[in-house]
Amino acid sequence: MHDEQSQPYRAPAGTAGPGAVALGGAGALPVVLVMVAMLGFSTQDMVVKLLSDEISLWQLLFVRSLLTLWLLVIAATVMGRLAMLAPRSWLWPLLRALFMAGAVLAFFASLPFLPLATAATGFFMGPLFITLLAALFLGEPIGPRRLVAVAAGFAGVLLIVRPGAAGWQPVTILPVLSGLFYALALVATRWRCRDEPDFALTLIHNLVLTLIGVAGVAVLSLWPVEGEAVEAWPFLLAAWRDIGAFEAGLLFVTGAAHLVAVWCSVRAYQSDDASRIAPYEYTYLALMALYDIVLFGIWPDAMTLAGMGLITGAGVFVAWREGRPPRPQIHPRGEEPWTPETEDAETGA
Repeated sequence: MHDEQSQPYRAPAGTAGPGAVALGGAGALPVVLVMVAMLGFSTQDMVVKLLSDEISLWQLLFVRSLLTLWLLVIAATVMGRLAMLAPRSWLWPLLRALFMAGAVLAFFASLPFLPLATAATGFFMGPLFITLLAALFLGEPIGPRRLVAVAAGFAGVLLIVRPGAAGWQPVTILPVLSGLFYALALVATRWRCRDEPDFALTLIHNLVLTLIGVAGVAVLSLWPVEGEAVEAWPFLLAAWRDIGAFEAGLLFVTGAAHLVAVWCSVRAYQSDDASRIAPYEYTYLALMALYDIVLFGIWPDAMTLAGMGLITGAGVFVAWREGRPPRPQIHPRGEEPWTPETEDAETGA
């Protein structure tokens, strides 16, 4: 998942900003990179779904986040940036980390119960929530066309979630809630965390996830849930489960896929105009649907496909108008969505 700003994007030293002439001839490489990134992220989420029958959510959070913290300290040491692990203040970075943790928990908690494509599509409401929240709390302009796009996105959610319909599952709300938490985290970053070092935001985010994992394991170990409930929802209600070499290997795959995806995504958006390559992030939805079909034998029905189409169209339109990457990605990095300084952005079209 990306992090954010309310002002025009400022490229890091030594790189060109969005739409820079020097990068205009980047060719197909940024597109290839962003599609490889989507393959990595979709593979990560697919593996989490596969592991949900063998490992607990709290165990997963603890192991993954602790590994990320270890790698972060190594990277900061090698790069000579250990001082940037300390935030300038703790209050807003901590609040941001709590929102991001809510996004992670809600999304991962939905995976054992929902098709991958359904969960991913609900989470894609994140950019539309960001548009609304930025207008409400940051005073960013929003024009009628983007309001129509947001309304279309919510209509798509209703087609997928179908509240009140026969067989409706309340768990379908979780990915949408995840997108909302993600949007709140981005608004907090744009409002109060813009001057915080990326390393510090990453550290606090993963530290919070590690502590949540430890707390979940501790609580469920001291007061274990027994009977049918834990048998029905082992991913959520089990404390710590013994895993074999195969499951440990899958955990490694999630980490490796995540790291490759993050690197490719960063390089792609450093190399070309985000509004040109952002629509290719929707290959993530196609890959998730493909994993559903090949691995789980789940085919999306007509209503779900229609909802996916509405949310995809709305997200691509908002990304094109704002120049912001459309897919919120759950990961602890501090890159910011691109909000190029254009006439459209100033007028709020």
